[in-house]
Amino acid sequence: MIKINLVPRKAGRPVLRFDLYLLLGVCFLNFVVLMGIYWINMSHISADRSGIEGAKKEIASLDPVNREYLRIETEKKEIQRRLKVMEDLKEGRALAARTLYDLARTVKERIWVKTFKKNEDFFEIEGRSLENESISDFVEGISTIPYFRNVELKRVEDVNEDGLIIKKFILQGNISL
Repeated sequence: MIKINLVPRKAGRPVLRFDLYLLLGVCFLNFVVLMGIYWINMSHISADRSGIEGAKKEIASLDPVNREYLRIETEKKEIQRRLKVMEDLKEGRALAARTLYDLARTVKERIWVKTFKKNEDFFEIEGRSLENESISDFVEGISTIPYFRNVELKRVEDVNEDGLIIKKFILQGNISL
């Protein structure tokens, strides 16, 4: 059997060389494009790093200013707290003075106030009297004062003090301006 090769020998080789050159050209082009992308990214990264370093230096230079600001803020809060305490004291002082004034006006001849206790918005009055009518007049008088609320007569009992039998009473309620 005879083999006949109809393809010329020289024609096969240049096609292979062209493909090889094309492959090398495409690889070189890809390398150039990738290097360009890498170079652009590296320039962005270095610019960002220098920006970060500049920001860190600026922050470090502003640190004393920030400390001064924080110190002033704490002093401001302390002053505000003190002013609030003073306002609370003024409000409480006015209420205490007004309470004592109104109690003195309400107490009649046959009533003695022994103790007056106030906690937040709650009050308790302990007193003595010779008769029940004086106690009821006192309770009615206290109930008419606008900042005394929910006034209740909790207890009335006979007690012996210095050989004299008198009425001991306890009033409770709410107090606020």
